[in-house]
Amino acid sequence: MSRLYVYQAIAKLIRRHRTRDPFELMDAMHVQVRFYYDLIGTKGFTRYFLRQYFVGINGNLSASEQRVVAAHELGHIVLHAEALKTAPLFDTAVYDKRSNTEYEANLFAADLLIADEDVLTAAEGPDMDYDTLCLSMHVSAGLMNFKLRSMQKRGIDIPLVSECDSRFLYKDSAS
Repeated sequence: MSRLYVYQAIAKLIRRHRTRDPFELMDAMHVQVRFYYDLIGTKGFTRYFLRQYFVGINGNLSASEQRVVAAHELGHIVLHAEALKTAPLFDTAVYDKRSNTEYEANLFAADLLIADEDVLTAAEGPDMDYDTLCLSMHVSAGLMNFKLRSMQKRGIDIPLVSECDSRFLYKDSAS
């Protein structure tokens, strides 16, 4: 699956449902979302059961982190539907740095939650650096890293790209 495919899948979702909000998208797609307050070391999970997708999100996370986790789990549904039909995806198996499915779900979350135009506008400032960009857009460095990498791979010149860490959702895991 090409990295361009991820971006195209998101563009199609946004055109069809007229939103970037992962919760609204999952609602429109009839995905059952539940918040769990007893998930220890798990930020979220996705499973397919009885012809229905289910997403569980750690209710102890901040609202902004829940949104990122929701976008990440939606990425699994859109990009890895067949894999979900054989086994659920939990963070203990999927937040593996070597996992292509995790990389793609992280890329999906970044491209869904952060518009290219917003990054380009924010990055125009003369004193803009990577940390300032993240702060000005209210996103984590890890999520922004994926967004910048996606833009770069799609041919959009953005000078603030640094090395992506596919485990950014794993860091600072809620206990």
